[in-house]
Amino acid sequence: MRRLALLVVVLLVLGGCATARVAERRVITGRVADAEGDPVAGTPVLLVGRDLGFALFTLGYEEMGRRESRVLTDERGEYRIEVVPGELGNNLYLFFYDREGFDHVRYARPAPVDITKRLKETPRLVINQVLQTHPDWPEVARLRQEYGPGSHRGRILRQMGLPERREATQSGGDLVEQWHYFSRGITYVLRNGELSGTHQFEPIKDFARPGS
Repeated sequence: MRRLALLVVVLLVLGGCATARVAERRVITGRVADAEGDPVAGTPVLLVGRDLGFALFTLGYEEMGRRESRVLTDERGEYRIEVVPGELGNNLYLFFYDREGFDHVRYARPAPVDITKRLKETPRLVINQVLQTHPDWPEVARLRQEYGPGSHRGRILRQMGLPERREATQSGGDLVEQWHYFSRGITYVLRNGELSGTHQFEPIKDFARPGS
């Protein structure tokens, strides 16, 4: 029994050390560029903090809360985040994408960066990020050139990327297309290349486009 109690105390101490809050102000700066080295302006950078607490029942960490600090890169692709990490949480990650503002059609989503340990060790961090071109982007660019960037097809492609499924039928001499974006919960209906309607539905998570 005493050994069990000692083990619990040790786990609690280690858990507290692993997720200790940083109460001093920290400054995080960096530059976001594309694969050619050109700056990516207006793209989001998020510092996400989670409150992790050690749970005796599971002998592991559980998320108790989450907060974030969000900025956009300037015309040089540079960003700056000044924050007291402890006000966000005790487990901190830097994200170079967001649901809003990130060009998911042109760029692949980068992996988040765990900066918890580094924030404890230094008051200033410099973290740069290169956004890799999305594998579908060359085909999106080719089709937009074929249809015309300002056409309905071209604008849908730029906003949504390649459809996850495309169906085409003839109706009364017209070409009727349905462009399905299952993971986004929307279908675009085009008649002879002109948008004639949309259908919205519950998104299908993790939908894989045929052939992907």
